[in-house]
Amino acid sequence: MEGGTYTVVRRIRITLEHWDNTEVDFQEQVFGRHKYSGAPIGKKSEFDAVDLKEEDKDGNPVIPENSHVRLSNQASNNGAQILRRSYSYNDSTDFYIERWPPWRQETEYDAGLIFVAHQSDPRKGFIPINDRLAKFDMMNQFTTHVGSAVFAVPPGAKPGSYIGAGLFEA
Repeated sequence: MEGGTYTVVRRIRITLEHWDNTEVDFQEQVFGRHKYSGAPIGKKSEFDAVDLKEEDKDGNPVIPENSHVRLSNQASNNGAQILRRSYSYNDSTDFYIERWPPWRQETEYDAGLIFVAHQSDPRKGFIPINDRLAKFDMMNQFTTHVGSAVFAVPPGAKPGSYIGAGLFEA
């Protein structure tokens, strides 16, 4: 599509009961950021640049190699880039019944993120980044992707034309 945008939307359920019971230090290693400040590990401010080359005194990367921040970073993905935003959702709890041994019943939280990513071409943005995350991201032990969609967003209308004209007048 010339001049438009593709938007990827994913609903990502997070096992908050599992995540909340892990140590804060482990959560920070999984994500690659300090929990309370949002700063990259080894930095002070949320908006400090992520330094993927920084090493500790033993020569290990300060930001773990399988952390979410490192794996999703543009420098780790041959320049693949997306503009993204996540929105929290909480649909309360689900009643869960397992109908075969061990025959258990329980409730679980249905909460997580609605992830939205904009890019000019998902094959050059979202897909290569997501492939790395799917294979190596430590966050995967806490998340389940329960819904996905890709939307084509046509460019704005030119004077005397209409939105989507390029899609219908080829």
